Amino acid sequence: MPKAAVLFLSLFAAGALALLGCSSDSDTDSVPTASSLVGTWSASQVGYGNGSLEGPYPSTFVIKKADDKSRSFTGVRFVSPQDAKKFGIPAQKMRIDGVITTWGEISIVHSDGTWTLEMDGDEMVGRYLENGSDLAAKSLTLKREK
Repeated sequence: MPKAAVLFLSLFAAGALALLGCSSDSDTDSVPTASSLVGTWSASQVGYGNGSLEGPYPSTFVIKKADDKSRSFTGVRFVSPQDAKKFGIPAQKMRIDGVITTWGEISIVHSDGTWTLEMDGDEMVGRYLENGSDLAAKSLTLKREK
């Protein structure tokens, strides 16, 4: 085999190994477990609902149970009567269910819409989307209560 071909193949192999080494650094190290989300989270969301800017207004997420094997969890979301009156939104207590993908995206659903979040330190940040007659798209941050 000519010397140039051997050199090319050697460089190609070295480059391929280097790339494989970089890709083996998995993002799964930063993927939260479902049980790590159990607890109380203060949320603030702001965005447009039916063409009008809404918020920021507070709510509370309480994640009560989690299953790490299925990467899923469940709990409730509250909007207190005081906050509902102050911000002109309905007071609510509704069940939420969620799941964490293998790449770390957190999805939470309830009867009205879907939150899609990711961890940023000890906060979950992302968006809320709602279809139908009460159409909405909002950004939100959930902060773990101590």
